[in-house]
Amino acid sequence: MPAVRICVVGGGSPYMTSMFASLARFAKSGLLRNSEIVIFDINRENARLMAEWGKQAASREKIPLKFVVREQLDKALDGADFVLSTFRTGGLDGRYLDETIPEKFGELGIETVGVGGIFMALRCIPEVAHLARRIRKNCPKAWLINYTNPTSMVTAVSLREGHERSLGLCDGVYGVKWLICKLLKIPTARAGEVEAFVSGVNHCTWALKIFHEGRDLYEEGLLEKLIEKADLSASAGYQSEAGAALDEVQVDAIRLYRYYGILPGSVYYTRYYYALRKTLDHHLAPGFQHRSDWLKELGAKKRQEIREQLKNKRASISAHDVEDSAHGDQAIGVLNDVANDTRRLEVVNVRNQGAVPNLPEDAVVEVTCALGSNGALPIAAGPLPFALQGIVRSAHESATLAVEAGLTGDRKLVLQAAMAHPAHRDLDTIEKIIAELFEAHKQWLPQFFKKGGKK
Repeated sequence: MPAVRICVVGGGSPYMTSMFASLARFAKSGLLRNSEIVIFDINRENARLMAEWGKQAASREKIPLKFVVREQLDKALDGADFVLSTFRTGGLDGRYLDETIPEKFGELGIETVGVGGIFMALRCIPEVAHLARRIRKNCPKAWLINYTNPTSMVTAVSLREGHERSLGLCDGVYGVKWLICKLLKIPTARAGEVEAFVSGVNHCTWALKIFHEGRDLYEEGLLEKLIEKADLSASAGYQSEAGAALDEVQVDAIRLYRYYGILPGSVYYTRYYYALRKTLDHHLAPGFQHRSDWLKELGAKKRQEIREQLKNKRASISAHDVEDSAHGDQAIGVLNDVANDTRRLEVVNVRNQGAVPNLPEDAVVEVTCALGSNGALPIAAGPLPFALQGIVRSAHESATLAVEAGLTGDRKLVLQAAMAHPAHRDLDTIEKIIAELFEAHKQWLPQFFKKGGKK
């Protein structure tokens, strides 16, 4: 099995715990054995920390992987077979602003959906475009696996920059898989047993087909029977992926199934389309912890654990938890699929090519694909129901406008992108939110503040 050179852009991220754990598992099995992991991050301290952890653990646990740090992007990319992109322009402080500024005006903010997601994209787009150009110069045959949010927009940018070997990943599909596990009363760690054929755009997908151990759960009323036996009281609270009980978000997904006949693919994000008022109430409630704050705490905890392991010379590569493991298994799994031509199925963001007949051919869609040495071949699972086509199309149009805005620095397109999204409809409110977000993120949005730029 081939040894490959993998450049991780943003390799100082604490999410590397999941990536390294999955790499270690593949390397131990003989797949990706003796591969080299090149860490690049603008935060050099974090990059060195993760590389040292990988080195010590690989030596202790006899894992056939090599970890190195490169402080210049071109040198990091040189000779790469794969580039894994996982960075966050503006950091978690930027995400916090995306989440909280819209809430001041009674709107929801999140890093991938609506106006918050648009500003996350606007910050990342110039960096993604630059990365795609450097890949074309230094390693044009490398596969770029985008794990940077918002993944549909990020993937669209790298494709527009001419790097056709670009794949976008998001683990949102685990939402419907975890829900099915709970209905089947099996641990969510066994989500790999569930095969979901989804269709749509990132964080606005629908599971057109769902299988478990070869059984089609939509056929013969099998899913309906599971739902009849389930406790739909949402006893797990607002949101809780762990445990056996269903939470409020998962119960709402079941409510949507009863109206539309299929489950949402990205269960976690369905609330930002179909439960806006209730979700906003949760976000504004005393004691609510925004995802940015939670991730900041988690990252600090992970790094502290890594430092203690290194100090005690007990470094051990492992995922932090089930969610962490899912991140790594998806990204490294796709990398392995391409490197070893497995033909395995996975949900990927790719050019449409007719897989979603309700969207343009060149749209970046999130669909189930067959993976191999030629990349990801989208599988057409059928057309979306008529009642769902509009909301998916709106999400696509919003993303397309945001990409154009990020590349051109045209502020008018930012408002158009926000107003195209189903989460926003009030012009007065969106104008105020956009103005404050521009000011808050000014240092990360130079394309919008150039002299003579479009207003």
